[in-house]
Amino acid sequence: MRCSVLCLPQHHLYAAGKAKFVRRLDYLTSPGYLGGADERRLAGLPDGGPAAVVSTMGIFRFDLHSREMYLSGFYPELTAEQLLENMEFSVDVSRAAELPAPDGWELEILRTECDPQGLIL
Repeated sequence: MRCSVLCLPQHHLYAAGKAKFVRRLDYLTSPGYLGGADERRLAGLPDGGPAAVVSTMGIFRFDLHSREMYLSGFYPELTAEQLLENMEFSVDVSRAAELPAPDGWELEILRTECDPQGLIL
């Protein structure tokens, strides 16, 4: 995976694109839920894992039972289909809804606290 990533506690912020959401990783730095369901426990990892993946096109969450990533929301002026076109693999989009545009205060927090170096936003 060739990308700049900003990791927040239990959240990961990515610039969207096929180079970011790939079928197979070049290397793995954070194991997440691995293959899903019980695999973290079977691998001897502690409970936990990511709560969300935030990209520049939408927000992904993880199913509570299968631990598979799904699209929970996409940003205004985009569709779930457009987001999938920027990924090398498919995810469930049946729960996806258009998200409200961030307001000025939210944009300020994103730019100054989450990505102050402007690597992603």
